[in-house]
Amino acid sequence: MTDEDKSDLGLIKIHNNVIASIAYLAALEIDGVSRICDDVKSKALNFIGKKTKSGAIDVRTRGESISVIIPLIVKYGYNIPEVALKVQERIKLAIEDATDVTPKDIIIKIKGVDR
Repeated sequence: MTDEDKSDLGLIKIHNNVIASIAYLAALEIDGVSRICDDVKSKALNFIGKKTKSGAIDVRTRGESISVIIPLIVKYGYNIPEVALKVQERIKLAIEDATDVTPKDIIIKIKGVDR
């Protein structure tokens, strides 16, 4: 199934926010991830009362191709490349399990280190 697929009963569409939510939850499962870094957009939405946890995660679709960009804060003392690789693997598996779509790219942007 792709992000937009047809079944016998009609069209199935999976919104980018759903992919972002899956990626958000999957990333937080990895030991060493402190949090997902908020961006200006998600901070603004939270300010006006539209709470979003996955707003900082950017999901881009082009045809059947999905790319996920996720800004992370890593806990101090953890190996950053190792944590990032585990996050990529976990997100890939979670998206595949939930949607039957394999992401083309999972880009991890390390935005900082927390204690």
